[in-house]
Amino acid sequence: MTKSKKSSVDFLQGFRSMEERNAVKRHPPVKPATMVTEPTNEVPLSPPASQQRSRWGKVAITLWVDPAVRKQLARMSIDHDSKQAALVAEALNLLFEKYGQPPIATHIQEDPLLSQSTA
Repeated sequence: MTKSKKSSVDFLQGFRSMEERNAVKRHPPVKPATMVTEPTNEVPLSPPASQQRSRWGKVAITLWVDPAVRKQLARMSIDHDSKQAALVAEALNLLFEKYGQPPIATHIQEDPLLSQSTA
């Protein structure tokens, strides 16, 4: 019985052929020189078309809460005939005042141009 020598397998070539066959495209790694290291305070002049005008220059704050908290906020919104965002902005302003900061939180109003076009 003779032993046959196994040929070596080039795994990278196998992956490349799979990518070509299955049309899988991988993004090249980001070069460190093109990455922004410091945040900028500049507001983009023209945001993406999918973003509402009332959100231009704004950022989202996400908070994970119990479902009961969300339900209670929704009930308060209904009881006071107000939007949930307006109630959250009011709560943030109360928090700011408690810690000696100016109350600067504002609720994003609907874009008047959008509400006119739907009327």
